[in-house]
Amino acid sequence: MDHKILALLLLTPAGFSAAQQSGAPQQSSNLLNPNISVVGNIGMSWGDDATIGENLFSFKEAEVAFQSVVDPYARADVFVAVSEEGVELEEGYITWLSLPGGISAKAGKFRSNLGKFNRTHPPETFFVDRPLAGEAFLGEEGLAGVGASLSWLVPTSALYLNVDLELTDSFGESPSFAYEEDGELLSGGGRRDLGYLVRASTFYDLSEASNIAGGFSFARGVHDREGELATNLYNADVTFRWKNPRRAVYRSLTWQTELLVAQVEASPGAAVTSWGMFSYVDYQFQRRWHAGARFDRTEFPADNSTNEQGGLAYITYTPSEFSLLSFQNRVVRRADGATDWAQFIKLTFNIGPHGAHPF
Repeated sequence: MDHKILALLLLTPAGFSAAQQSGAPQQSSNLLNPNISVVGNIGMSWGDDATIGENLFSFKEAEVAFQSVVDPYARADVFVAVSEEGVELEEGYITWLSLPGGISAKAGKFRSNLGKFNRTHPPETFFVDRPLAGEAFLGEEGLAGVGASLSWLVPTSALYLNVDLELTDSFGESPSFAYEEDGELLSGGGRRDLGYLVRASTFYDLSEASNIAGGFSFARGVHDREGELATNLYNADVTFRWKNPRRAVYRSLTWQTELLVAQVEASPGAAVTSWGMFSYVDYQFQRRWHAGARFDRTEFPADNSTNEQGGLAYITYTPSEFSLLSFQNRVVRRADGATDWAQFIKLTFNIGPHGAHPF
């Protein structure tokens, strides 16, 4: 019998248990409800860096996730960010998992598949901030849009190869694909000026304990009000992972590097090129302890106004997989030659069955 029909029968008077009929506390079945989870992100910050704000404490956001199977062929995921600034839909999409030819499809609002780091929500990253290059090119919240995507697992025995195609109405308020008006970044172009993205990624097992993943992404969209000037954005990423399966809960290592290159048209046919990168290492040296470091650099836009480079180091204590406490220290050399220092404490907690992010 279909489980949904069975659940409805159990909720009818004929299906009540003796305890329910006697007035005992009742709880309806969860079979028809989505999985609901919350990730809280609390921070402390101090130092001489003017970008960290004036308050010592901040509740950055609570990310509420609703995730469920729609039917045997599709699932839905909705992520809502609640912060002091208001409520915002981060992502909300449906995914068809098993289309013919090894294809899956997605429609709704989603984070663009540009590199690896962009798809991870801020509370789930190792860091209290976004890398300098990621924020300069893609914005504080990353590259996202409303549209549709196709993902194809190429049928080849030689290697793992996946190809993604995305078509969105725009890339949101990303600095690479927007224009500034009254101090705000607005999406470039009009209704017909869409955002295009293609990504090819691969994965290879180096040994029983290590693997390497890599990808190349290309995105194109307009960045001016009239839709006459376009930006080509390139991204290359590589991730190395090591985890001994015999001692997996005690030792692990992740090393990820991304390179971004933007070609922004200043006039039709004449583009200005700028680049940025970040690289980080996370090492788990005990069951509940991680240490890591990050280096990043950005030259976007290519006018020396944001020619910055910096580093971040952290140590993180994880009592369990549902919470962490991280102390982080960051230094940034600004475009004007000044050096800013900042210290942070990041506390996150997770309640509910929060689904894993893409591997």
